Amino acid sequence: QPWVLQGINLYIKANQSLAIVGENGAGKTTLIKLLCRFYDPQKGEILIDGLNLKKFNRGQLWGNLAVLFQNFEGYPFTARESIGYGRVEEVKNLDLIVKSAQKSVIHHFIDNLPLKYENPLAPEFEKGVDPSMGQWQRIGLARVLIRNAQITILDEPTSNVDPKSEEEVFKKISQFIKGKILILISHRFSTVRRANKICAMKEGKIIEQGTHEELMKKKGI
Repeated sequence: QPWVLQGINLYIKANQSLAIVGENGAGKTTLIKLLCRFYDPQKGEILIDGLNLKKFNRGQLWGNLAVLFQNFEGYPFTARESIGYGRVEEVKNLDLIVKSAQKSVIHHFIDNLPLKYENPLAPEFEKGVDPSMGQWQRIGLARVLIRNAQITILDEPTSNVDPKSEEEVFKKISQFIKGKILILISHRFSTVRRANKICAMKEGKIIEQGTHEELMKKKGI
């Protein structure tokens, strides 16, 4: 059902992807934090299925969210744990963890480690490795995807990933989120133009929204 930001008339439907764009400081991450109810809006309201977000139990809401922020944690655990902790009860479910790693295009890297999924992702441990920023980003993405949430939110999810891998990642994610909501923040137009809807933000306000083609015709921001 539509998720509506009433004050700025932004509607997000199930089975729809939304890209949020804008310069640094435009309010993109703040908007995401409001959607996650890390804090409440001072004006207006956010509705899910017509109900104010405040009506929902925070635990119930967060149980249906999967969020990867730009500054996420890279834990010094095994590859299996680093992905599995996205859904703690499945931390020993290797089949599920491998599937999530394949979706984020990090399985090949992990499968070639000396201890594979039991390999520590920290150089201070025996046989431990120190993944690159791009590899950490895909591990973090796998940790988010294992949640199988109704709403997945990605903040610059592939900023350190090469274009070829990014293409593969988003092909797999688009298959995975069918029937669900995907919200992503990105500065890469190759990523943004895939979204069903794009909204452009400036100084805390959404000033344009539409498909890539519609926004190009407007010749706005």
